[in-house]
Amino acid sequence: MQVIKIPYSIFFIIITIMIFEGVSVFAAVAPLEPKNLNKKSDFIVSGTVINILKKNQKSKIEKSFGIHRDQIFNVTLKVTKVSKGEGVKINQHITIKAWRPLLRVPPIPGPQGHYPLPEIGDKVKVFLIKEANGKYSALLPNGFSIIN
Repeated sequence: MQVIKIPYSIFFIIITIMIFEGVSVFAAVAPLEPKNLNKKSDFIVSGTVINILKKNQKSKIEKSFGIHRDQIFNVTLKVTKVSKGEGVKINQHITIKAWRPLLRVPPIPGPQGHYPLPEIGDKVKVFLIKEANGKYSALLPNGFSIIN
């Protein structure tokens, strides 16, 4: 019986490929161009931010090994204009979900959430998607456009 000798460098390459074959690699999401914001959104609304609720929770975005926490924002908007979509009315208060990573241990690359995020009193234009549960989320990463 003849034994085939494999050089160590090839052996380590093969093992590395086998280990990382099922691992997905994520990176930060690039800002969308205006035409893509319009195209991908279900709704485009403008209004004034009247409230923001923040909470910290275990990340539902990052599921790899480690300690991962996100800051979840529920932005309440008083709608003054509807540019796209049906079902949202002027003067209606809608809640928009947004998020940002709060903690990543070990630090890993990945989506960095929504940027920019408005403050209470800001006038904004928001590019929204309607989720399966009927709630609204701003498009990632730049679904909020602050127009003060």
